[in-house]
Amino acid sequence: MSRILICGDRNWTDIETIEDFIRSLPPDTIIIHGNSRGADKIAERKAKEQGLTVKSYSADWDKYGRAAGPIRNKQMLLEGRPDKVVAFHNDLSKSKG
Repeated sequence: MSRILICGDRNWTDIETIEDFIRSLPPDTIIIHGNSRGADKIAERKAKEQGLTVKSYSADWDKYGRAAGPIRNKQMLLEGRPDKVVAFHNDLSKSKG
């Protein structure tokens, strides 16, 4: 069983690239993501379509303000214990996702 953290650009729209990656994974793979729009949500949808287990971690912006993203990211690494991190990002985008 492999645990893969998928993250990326909040403005990511290339569904096919993420779908191709998800389809290449073994059926017992667990997908971890940060529950943001763009790459995270596309990965969640495509992983569920493939029948993969998905674990999402949402940032608590109300409670932690600007620190919420880094806190969530640390939680994904410590609790999710991914074997790999795969990031989808357009180099021209200003999104920090």
